[in-house]
Amino acid sequence: MARRRRGGRCRGGRGGGGPPTGRALALLVPLWWLWAAGSGAAPVYNLSLAVDEGLPAETLVGDIRAGLPAGAGPPGGFLLSEGSGESAVLADFHVQPETGIIRTARRLDRERRARYTFAAATLRGEVVQVEIAVTDVNDHPPRFPRDCLRLNVSELSPPGTAFRLPAARDPDAGRFGTQGYALLEEGGATAEPPLFQLRYGRPEPLELVLLRRLDRERAETHQLVVEAWDGGSPRRRGRLRVSVRVLDENDNAPAFSRAEYRARLREDAPPGTVVCRLRATDPDLGANGEVRYAINRRQSDPDGYFAVEERSGVLRLRRPLDREARALHRLVVEARDGGAQPEVSSALVSVAVLDVNDNRPAIRLLYLTESGGPRVSEGARPGDYVARVSVSDADEGGEAAAAEDGGGGIALALLGGEGAFALRPAGAGVFFLCVAGPLDRESRDLYELRLVATDGGAPPLSAEEPLLLRVADLNDEAPAFPQPHYRAAVSEAASPGTAVLRLSAWDADEPGSPNAEVRYALEGDAAALALLSIDARSGAVRTRARLDRERQAALELRVVARDGGRPPRAAACRLSVRVEDANDNEPRFERQVYRGSLPEHAPPGRCPLQVKATDADADQFGEIEYFLYDGFQYYEKSKAFQIDPHTGQICVSQDIDREGDPATYDLLVKATDGGGLSAQAFVRIEIEDINDNYPVFEQAIYVTSISSHTQPGTEIINVVATDRDSGIYGVVTYELVPGEFSSLFTVDTSTGIIYLISALGHLAHSALILTVSAWDGGGLPSATNAAVTVNILQSASAPAIFERSRYTFSVPEDAPEDSPIGTVKAREPPNSLEVVSYRISSGDPHGRFSIDPQFGIIRTKKQLDHETQSVVVLTIQSQLGNSPVYSSTQVNVSVIDINDNPPVFLTQSDKVTISHTQPPGTAVYIAHAEDKDSGLNGAIKYSIASKQSNAFSIDPSLGVVNLTRTVFADKQQEYTLHIAAEDCGSPPLTSSLMLTVIIEEQKLGPTLVFQNLVYQVEISEATSPGAQILQVQAHSLDPHSVTSKLMYSLEPSTDSVAFGVCSVTGWIYLRKHLNYECAQILSFRVLVSTSEHENLRQNASTSVIVNVLDENDNSPMFMRESYFFEMEENPIPRGVVGTITAVDKDSGRNGQLSYFLLSDGKYFKINSNTGEIINWVALDREKQAHHQLTVLVTDHGSPRRNATAAVYIVVRDLNDNEPLFPQAAPGQELRLKVLEGQPPGTLITTVFAKDSDSGNNIRVQIRKITSNTKYDCSKKKKPNQQQNKTKNTTKNTH
Repeated sequence: MARRRRGGRCRGGRGGGGPPTGRALALLVPLWWLWAAGSGAAPVYNLSLAVDEGLPAETLVGDIRAGLPAGAGPPGGFLLSEGSGESAVLADFHVQPETGIIRTARRLDRERRARYTFAAATLRGEVVQVEIAVTDVNDHPPRFPRDCLRLNVSELSPPGTAFRLPAARDPDAGRFGTQGYALLEEGGATAEPPLFQLRYGRPEPLELVLLRRLDRERAETHQLVVEAWDGGSPRRRGRLRVSVRVLDENDNAPAFSRAEYRARLREDAPPGTVVCRLRATDPDLGANGEVRYAINRRQSDPDGYFAVEERSGVLRLRRPLDREARALHRLVVEARDGGAQPEVSSALVSVAVLDVNDNRPAIRLLYLTESGGPRVSEGARPGDYVARVSVSDADEGGEAAAAEDGGGGIALALLGGEGAFALRPAGAGVFFLCVAGPLDRESRDLYELRLVATDGGAPPLSAEEPLLLRVADLNDEAPAFPQPHYRAAVSEAASPGTAVLRLSAWDADEPGSPNAEVRYALEGDAAALALLSIDARSGAVRTRARLDRERQAALELRVVARDGGRPPRAAACRLSVRVEDANDNEPRFERQVYRGSLPEHAPPGRCPLQVKATDADADQFGEIEYFLYDGFQYYEKSKAFQIDPHTGQICVSQDIDREGDPATYDLLVKATDGGGLSAQAFVRIEIEDINDNYPVFEQAIYVTSISSHTQPGTEIINVVATDRDSGIYGVVTYELVPGEFSSLFTVDTSTGIIYLISALGHLAHSALILTVSAWDGGGLPSATNAAVTVNILQSASAPAIFERSRYTFSVPEDAPEDSPIGTVKAREPPNSLEVVSYRISSGDPHGRFSIDPQFGIIRTKKQLDHETQSVVVLTIQSQLGNSPVYSSTQVNVSVIDINDNPPVFLTQSDKVTISHTQPPGTAVYIAHAEDKDSGLNGAIKYSIASKQSNAFSIDPSLGVVNLTRTVFADKQQEYTLHIAAEDCGSPPLTSSLMLTVIIEEQKLGPTLVFQNLVYQVEISEATSPGAQILQVQAHSLDPHSVTSKLMYSLEPSTDSVAFGVCSVTGWIYLRKHLNYECAQILSFRVLVSTSEHENLRQNASTSVIVNVLDENDNSPMFMRESYFFEMEENPIPRGVVGTITAVDKDSGRNGQLSYFLLSDGKYFKINSNTGEIINWVALDREKQAHHQLTVLVTDHGSPRRNATAAVYIVVRDLNDNEPLFPQAAPGQELRLKVLEGQPPGTLITTVFAKDSDSGNNIRVQIRKITSNTKYDCSKKKKPNQQQNKTKNTTKNTH
């Protein structure tokens, strides 16, 4: 269309006439050109021209003729080709057809068109293919797609992070195109290194690279200019403005305004006091800049004395301070921002605690005695120093004050000692405790002193330091034998080393010291000294060699005991040892088991039965001596019974109480002939009950509270008394002792439940006191009646009252946890909408029970055990809503025994050896099992479950195994009996004991025997395991026989587990610690055998009896932690107020106790032996109504052990004060004035009286006493007027 539109125009040279223009000729070219091309004979030439873009119009481009070959003739003009679609040539160029000169028709733009082509034909038919290239010039600057760009960059972006930027575009080509970029930063400091740089290349994209970390807090935005430049000269440039916005990150920790805060605070400042305010700032934004405060408890204030408010930073006191414990508190307070990964900083807070006078003086002791401890020699003279005493006050300034005035106003006093010691001041708060009188340890070995220091404060504070000063021993006492002459006998058959007797001398000097350590030695005839020896430590006399009665029938020696003092002291006694003839027949009892009965409290000397044994030997070998021991299998002398050693009469030796002592005594009788051979029999004595116990109340004082709205018929409280007797003698009945308020109540004679039978609304008393007595079935009354105090609670609403004052439930001991036991119920008052709640207030220290607070259902919380606690007494309280008034009831829970414990033998197997000549009826063994259950579950019957022979039987109740026939003819040398112990529970439980009975025959060959038949040794319970205690040795009776190596061992038993024996040497050593309180005597057997062939092996055994010596390893214990007594004030000292009792598991001097008062020696003393507290100064309740004593009990062991208990004594009021009229002085008249003419009934004055007594003793009656009075004023004061005024006045006076 463009060519047709322009086809009618002609353009030629510059003139207006002449031949037709090229435009006109061009109309003909296409037809002719087609013809010429079709002939294929016209030559074609190429001509390439170039022209710069942007030149003005008519700029010469070139000559078409230059495309013709050299030497060609004139072309005669040119015809231009438009047929190729090159119409733009004619628009952008002027071509002169006549000459072929080409000029520009306008300014060319290479970026619009960079190349032109057309064909020019001469009239001769030659064709010149012309190509014009537009040469580029730098006419365009680089341009970015947009002028501005915004980037968001995190300030935590690491260096090297690249951000893509849009590249600049330049239409020019080649070197005139975009050649590079430069980065310009607006407003940046020239001294700082750049934050960004550009990275580009070909064909890599343009990137902005981060060189350093950004910091939003220093600069939130960065303005950059990216400049693009080309390769022209001069260069052309394009710019892109880049705005970098720094995104905030949590990269700043909170910063405190100060590195350390200092504050001062009084030590009596209450919790909540503001200490200081901390402030920390965080330049981050949003949650990253929100600061919260906390105390670093790991680095400071682990005890939580301070707390800081999280938001405000206010530091407050949380717990009371104590400057003396810590005068400066350093806290590390952390400030933490709210970032996802919070930043933390800390500051130090120093809180100086200001002193308040709240400390008592401190007493410090430095002992100046030789031992450096609280011990002073009994040889100390008056004036000798005992200790240096310094007093100080921990309050600020206390030390300085003590240095200035010799104690800082602190007075020091010495109490106690009865003048044996005194204080001597030495200035600067220092005193010396000195001896002031003679000392004698044997008369008094302990002084209880008290140092009392009082400061000069207002009010003054005081401190007390108890001082137990012991008197150290001097060797001023010689050992003493209990008797001057000792006699003993020993058989001539005794082996060397046989114990003859043990002598003991006592030294009154301090036990455990060298002064009281006794060593023994024998002196006398050389022949006797060759036969006997004495252990220097134990005093045990033993044979040294074999004895020969025919050569020497008696041995006379002198035993000398020397102590370890310097110089030593000594004492001597005479020792006579008779050598007796040997015998070969054992005594035989008529019966193996004796039974008897005895009423309790039978007088000593009463003999319930007699045992009888005979011996076939003659002379002294046939003389039998009887011995009595406790238990069937133990060798400890009986304390309750004694036996006549000649007649066998068993008699009572001490008072026996069936309730406190065993109800059945199992005794072992041993009959020994003159030669030392013995036999034994068993005795069981049943103790019959008599009515010898008074009913005893479980509590001497009962206290309960009831509402004044309580209705008649309500159970108030349950008093319980028990009688230790059995049968009818143990049945208790109750009755109310008539009194002021007894008519308001009644008591159930069988249960002890007290009921209310009258309304209480009319009573003005706040407390009612009742007395209840108890009687047993034998007519004995309770020694002490129960005092019941019923507090009347005056309240607007009545409390919830339990339906019963005492509940009794039972639960089997195997009940699972959370099992219901029973329900208690308290009734709400009428018209009450409050809810009743329940709780256990006492009686469950181990938390074995729980109660539903809403329904009152009591449940088990832990597993119960009847054997540990068979009866539990709980106190349940009920509360009505939030009322302060409670009511309570008592719940007795009986834990029912189930058969969960089988009988237990002391050992699973045992052996016994008998002679093959024993007659039928001989008691071979007593099987004894124990069952922890009670009742039928604990009753045991014995039987032989399996036996190899009918030679044995067993008593089902006693467990005595008897020989039923002789075993002389039996070839069997050993019998095995399986003894079963079965209880009577349902189902029954059993256990078994395997008893091996060995039949011993008289051997003709060499016999292996121990040197002693019985070894005895004493060992302290403090002996360490591993210590050797005794060596046993065996040998053959045939001096010509040669035995192989002997092997020693211990027969397994409960007593032998604590010991071991060296199998080669026979040394017995201790394997574990002994406990005297558990076992005083341990008996076991040592076995020895040869290592020969089994058929030729020889065996022997011996008994070892270990007497455990007590050590002071148990401290005394009071029966109660606190004791409470009441006594009435009296102008005459009352005497014994009450008795406190302590027990010590140790024995001898270790268990001997002495009591001392550590406080309040003004009114009371204590009997050091019995623990009786004695009032020795008259008491006045109006001066002091309560006394608190501290009692110390100490044993006599070394070192001594002690314990303390608190005693509270309440002084009851006695009506010993007369009422006084405060309106007039005592003995003076009260003068009043009244105007004449006053009508009757006019009030003249009000008279009231005061009384210092309490209770009913302050109720005052006022009467007008006159001989000719007209008015009668003898009235009791009304409760709401004078009486109340008197009561109020009395209370204020108290």
